Amino acid sequence: MAKSNLPSVTEIPKYISKEKYLPVYFICGEDQYTIDLAVDMIEKTLSPLIHSDFDKEIINAEKSQNLSQILDLAFSFPFGGGKKLIIIKNFDKFNERKELSSFIKNPPEFTILIITQPGKISDSSKEPYSLLMEKRCLFEARIATGEELIEWLEKKARQMGLNLSKDLARLLVDIVGEEKNLLEMQLQKIVNYSVNKEKISSDDIIKIASPTKEYSIFNLQDAMGKGDKSKAVEIAFNLLDSGMEIIAIINMLSKFVLTLSQIMELARSGINDNEAARQAGVSWGYYVNCKKALFLLNDDRLLNASRALLNADTATKTSSADPKTVLLILIAEMLGQEVTSGLRR
Repeated sequence: MAKSNLPSVTEIPKYISKEKYLPVYFICGEDQYTIDLAVDMIEKTLSPLIHSDFDKEIINAEKSQNLSQILDLAFSFPFGGGKKLIIIKNFDKFNERKELSSFIKNPPEFTILIITQPGKISDSSKEPYSLLMEKRCLFEARIATGEELIEWLEKKARQMGLNLSKDLARLLVDIVGEEKNLLEMQLQKIVNYSVNKEKISSDDIIKIASPTKEYSIFNLQDAMGKGDKSKAVEIAFNLLDSGMEIIAIINMLSKFVLTLSQIMELARSGINDNEAARQAGVSWGYYVNCKKALFLLNDDRLLNASRALLNADTATKTSSADPKTVLLILIAEMLGQEVTSGLRR
């Protein structure tokens, strides 16, 4: 996949202060969390320049809405004698987006636009995106993954007064996933929990971040790794009843199977667990725990498990099958056992 040539949203602070700012801040990208933070930062920085509440507008664009009406508002003088700030969200819903070019070419000195568009821009060579690029007003919020996400999580933890090691940060991502909003919520829970504790352990992370008090996804993985169908079904149903989405369970089991495949491959190289976990892109604790899944550490069983996960993912996305039925079939197929008659479609 080609790397985006758009400037990162992290560069915006270089282009904004109360004395110096751009006429337009156009922010696109797949990381909505970072987009929201950037808009909030720009708004707070420029707020001293807005002298009247009437000079601040937040507009959520609707499908086929006319952009020209909003631009007319941008070209009208502010009420309070200061600056006017207009925040436009969902720019992609406008019909004639090229109309923004007239503002970019000749922006009034009293109006500042903050514009957001979810997702990637398919062709930045077209107007108004090409003109935004030329004026250095276009920024992209790219989703952080891998080590970049771990570094973000460590930094965010420090800002919240929490000393989170890289290994514990990886473990938290393993449990929660890569959604920054969810990770931040879990960090706050960990901060609250750690008030009277000198040090946070991996057991603490698992206890706090697990989606249910009774069982966690790790309990399900442990049962699967032992080939214990009845226990695995009990835990899987508990996870569903506790509010965990079936697609999240399937995704975590897919990661589990992928890690098991990597364990078998890395074991042949003779490297230690620390290095192996790093190469696999998971925490040391998660890697070591996966090594205990002796029932599934077999090439044929892993291949069978992969097929079962694909079938479950397809059933979930293309049919209205009951989640518990899908999980029951998935667990039986992953463990190489017969499914009770009548459960298959």
